[in-house]
Amino acid sequence: MQIKAFTLVETLLTLMIVSFIYLGLSGSIKTSFQQVEEKVFFAEFEHLYQESQKIALARQTELDVEVTARKIQTPYQTVEIPDSVILQDPKTIRLDRAGGNSSLANVHFQTQRGVVTYQLSLGNGKIKKSIRSR
Repeated sequence: MQIKAFTLVETLLTLMIVSFIYLGLSGSIKTSFQQVEEKVFFAEFEHLYQESQKIALARQTELDVEVTARKIQTPYQTVEIPDSVILQDPKTIRLDRAGGNSSLANVHFQTQRGVVTYQLSLGNGKIKKSIRSR
């Protein structure tokens, strides 16, 4: 009776081919996941800022939005900054009782694709987002 099986050379050749395919795809897959993670982060940041405005207005109280190297935080919510995004200038944004911020705040994030800048307008708290490519 003869047993059919892969030889050691055939098995190593198969593993080598699969490894090359994996290495070729892993960079593009990682980049795709980073881009999705960044989009989700920026959407969460915008949502946190707008919700903070609503809370300050509804409660008629000042509210601080702390923007640090690893997270953006209010007393009510925290958003973690992903590793692929680098905050260029930590700051505290104070929202007044009407939901507007009390300073002309710009928040800059460095990503692989370029610099994402949020201009947070004085008084009304509106957001203007711009992306400067590398």
